[in-house]
Amino acid sequence: MENRIVVGTLNSPSCQVSSQVSAHFETMEVEGLEHSVTSVQDFESGIESLSEGNLDLFAIPATEIFGREGEISAKGCQVIGARTPRRPSLVLVSPDRLMYQPKSAIIVSDSGLVRRQLLRARPDLQAVSSEKLGGIVHGFKLPADPRDLPRKLAELLEGGEIDGFVISRSEYDGSGQTERRHTLMPQPKERGAPHFLPSPYSDLIAVVSRVGFPNRLAAILTESEGNTVLWVQSRIMGDFDPSIHDFVGLEVRHRQVGAILRQAEANRDLVLEQSCHDPDGEIYHDEVRVEIRIETISQDGRRTLSLERLVAMSEYQRAVIALLMDWRVLVTESTRDVPRDHPTDDEAPPFIPE
Repeated sequence: MENRIVVGTLNSPSCQVSSQVSAHFETMEVEGLEHSVTSVQDFESGIESLSEGNLDLFAIPATEIFGREGEISAKGCQVIGARTPRRPSLVLVSPDRLMYQPKSAIIVSDSGLVRRQLLRARPDLQAVSSEKLGGIVHGFKLPADPRDLPRKLAELLEGGEIDGFVISRSEYDGSGQTERRHTLMPQPKERGAPHFLPSPYSDLIAVVSRVGFPNRLAAILTESEGNTVLWVQSRIMGDFDPSIHDFVGLEVRHRQVGAILRQAEANRDLVLEQSCHDPDGEIYHDEVRVEIRIETISQDGRRTLSLERLVAMSEYQRAVIALLMDWRVLVTESTRDVPRDHPTDDEAPPFIPE
């Protein structure tokens, strides 16, 4: 039916696509258009239903499309855009905030990136994965269903066996947690406080359609900022070596000029302020900026390699190409042995070991 759109959704523990898509349709008004949201069991059945015409659009966590572009294309489908991440940051479930944790506190996280970020903020912590928790907590075994892990960790926290654990906001809401949560912010309110860039594709929903699907209907579900985030993150992650994918923090977002100027004034950041001026010193108020932040951290959390860009919306695609070239230079220089200044000097290890 021309006045009806059927959207298939695939949920993951960290990204509840169905609820977000349903909430979106409830808040929008499109005259004469009916909608239906239905859940699918897995990616394969969803893309098959889309290809056969049983679905009009397929909304899935963006992590599911990475490396599957060929499979999507073979089914006569294409990725048409994405929805803006709403809650990409993880939360620390604990009675105390991170900086008030006791010395040698045990914090559990299954993200290699987060464990390194925790050690960067507090080198004295014991940041461990759930798989290695059995070597610390006697008798602990991973649950058969991974969705039961947050409840299991909550029991250990209540019993004093661990001091906290890190999960997504969706997992926190879905597992009925009663303990306090503390958001690990990429932009902390307090200047100098620890920051936690999210993992690539965090809370990002990609939208897939059949080739030739009307753009007018596709635009009902996609968003401009989400499209930008998906394009930038896909280009960056596609260029990176797979061996570092689990240890890369990546944030992409739209920024309004007014908000940037207020941040620059609050932090007395002249470089940030000048990014909003043209060569004649005039401020461009009419064009959104795209902010890109990348980081990777050494295993002990002591050394960070990071790169940031803030560019006009009209220039972000060229800026990503330049950013990747600069990133390769940074990685090459920071992972090579430091040359001796004098023959009698000792050899110096690389800034960040490979």
